[in-house]
Amino acid sequence: MKIDIHTHTKKCKSGDAPSREISPEDFCETVLSTDVRIIAITNHNVFDLDQFMEIESRFNGEVQAWPGIELDILEDSSRGHLLVITSPNLAKEFSTAVSDITKGSTPDNFTISIDKVLETFDGFDPIYVAHYKQKKPNLSDDVLEKLETTTRNPDCVIKEVTNSISAGIYISHGYASIYGTDVHDWSKYEELSHELPDLRLPVDSFEHFCLLLKKDQTTINTVLDRKTSEDLVLQPFPDKSILTIKAFNDINVLFGPKGTGKTDILRAVAKHYSENGIDTKVYESASGRLDEIFDTKGKELAVNLNDYGINYCNTEIENLRNAGEVDVTSLTKYQAYFEVKSTNRSAKKILIKAIEPEEESSTKREFTDFYGATRKTAEFLEFLAENSSVKKELSEDEHIEVARILSELLERLRTREWNRFLGWKEICLLNSAIETFRKEVERKTGTPAKPTTTGFRDYAMNRIDIEVNAAEIVKSVNTKIPLQCDLVGNLGANKGNLEFRTEFKFQDGSISDSALSSLAKVKKKPKKEFVAIVRKIREHACADDLFQLIAKLNGIEDVEVIKTTYELLLFRRYFALDGNKYEPSSGEASMVMLQKELGMDKEVYVLDEPERSLGNEYISDVIVPMIKERARAGKKVFIATHDANIAVRTLPYSSIYRCHGAGGYSTYMGNPFSSNLVNLSDESDHLDWKKISMKTLEGGEEAFGERGKIYGNN
Repeated sequence: MKIDIHTHTKKCKSGDAPSREISPEDFCETVLSTDVRIIAITNHNVFDLDQFMEIESRFNGEVQAWPGIELDILEDSSRGHLLVITSPNLAKEFSTAVSDITKGSTPDNFTISIDKVLETFDGFDPIYVAHYKQKKPNLSDDVLEKLETTTRNPDCVIKEVTNSISAGIYISHGYASIYGTDVHDWSKYEELSHELPDLRLPVDSFEHFCLLLKKDQTTINTVLDRKTSEDLVLQPFPDKSILTIKAFNDINVLFGPKGTGKTDILRAVAKHYSENGIDTKVYESASGRLDEIFDTKGKELAVNLNDYGINYCNTEIENLRNAGEVDVTSLTKYQAYFEVKSTNRSAKKILIKAIEPEEESSTKREFTDFYGATRKTAEFLEFLAENSSVKKELSEDEHIEVARILSELLERLRTREWNRFLGWKEICLLNSAIETFRKEVERKTGTPAKPTTTGFRDYAMNRIDIEVNAAEIVKSVNTKIPLQCDLVGNLGANKGNLEFRTEFKFQDGSISDSALSSLAKVKKKPKKEFVAIVRKIREHACADDLFQLIAKLNGIEDVEVIKTTYELLLFRRYFALDGNKYEPSSGEASMVMLQKELGMDKEVYVLDEPERSLGNEYISDVIVPMIKERARAGKKVFIATHDANIAVRTLPYSSIYRCHGAGGYSTYMGNPFSSNLVNLSDESDHLDWKKISMKTLEGGEEAFGERGKIYGNN
């Protein structure tokens, strides 16, 4: 749930932009299109009760609308703006109070003192939100101190700053801080709303919000009890001591000095979930390991050529390497037959040698056609039975009928296939028998049989088969495999997205690029020679030197390793930015791998010092939002960190603090909402979450002050 404590619905002052004006209908429609579920209406020196009531009615409980006003404070000649926001239950009384103090003035000339503000509104138990520091016009520290010391609800005085970073810094050091859109143009509100703060604890009402501001322990515990949690019983340390921690389906942070066992606890957490059937590993910084993680050398790389319609050509390559010339029938065989035909009496008696063989090709072709039709029909029947889209389009009766027709067709095709196979093999056996008898007659009679064919067809078909085999191999290696691009992560607004690319190229007989590596364990030179010769074989299928080329093919070093076109593949893997090769730095490596880890859909995330090698701005702008998003999805996130952006700005439901003192190691648990840490071994031993987090994560108040200029808090 997002909250916006500073919005305008009216152009009240002469200097206000007309785009601040919005109707209740458009206001509600715009807000409902965002994740904002609490919104305060704070026009300049004006409160419109009728408009507020209409807005509240239109929201119908989907969004909480809080009545408020932005007042011009004049105190000791110093001007500043102060928001006063109260409960919607007091909207009518609030309206009356505003009317009384603004009577006789205009929004442009109205001013009010802090004393008058308190006199008029403090009885409403409101929230005071003061423009602070860079939020102009701001209230001075002196005026704010007067407000905080005079009001009866000092916990409800909040500093309004300009952005999430400033708010996070103030909050981490114990100062209530928030920011709103202060919207000037409602057409841009949806975009502005993305930057609004998320409420880490669900807020049921204005009064509930105020109790949370006051860190009311009962209220906080009630809210925390709504969140799914479990007690983890761990043995993280060598002494086998038991550590029981409460883990939320949210953010759980471990912090403390180095060497206090935070990593051991994370490993124990990962082990606990793994043993309970949830695959969990501890994520560690990927700095220096990006090449190994992404397998840039392709040790585990594989590709299925069938996915791209590419033939592996194992049969074609084998046929090509085993190819030999088929001779035509010599004329001398015909001459010898006719010279002895009428002279050999024994040969005349054995007439079987004159039987002509049957032609095989037509019956083989018929069998092949039916074989293909049978396979396709069977595949479609299987597809019909499994495909959900087909089942949605057909009624049950239609589905049964289509399946029945196809099943009958399949049976008929199988019968035809079998009959054609028998017919083809009968002819093959007959021709084989005829050939055997002819040879036996030749041997017994000493006379040659009449040649059964001129042999030219077989000679020509052999050469055609060689050309077809070579052409199929060339076709495969000419096929382009698309570039594979995987998004690794974002390197920030200035650089953009880092990709991991995998290029595949078949050796086409001419590639000499040293950047390309062999996918299969085949040397580059034999690949190149192999494809170059296969191309020549295809071109020389009818030439006299065809079989010299085949001999040359078989003479290539390690040619026997090239059994398919897969062995002819080359590849290159690299990181790319804007399409150009890019080598990520160690910090960028950590950056993108952490994004990758958090981008995976897991039940449990265990992160050990994810901030290592990363800049604060990147952690704040990219990583913290990703961690929060995982938490909103109900995932368990465990983080050991030394970074305040992560440990504080994520506002973890569970903070586990590890330390070492004279008495040994201690473990404290608590949360930033109550600012309390309790020793798990001694419930009477408490620490202040704010002070401990500041000391451990920021180096203490002095160090924080030294970084004031960086944080913009001079």
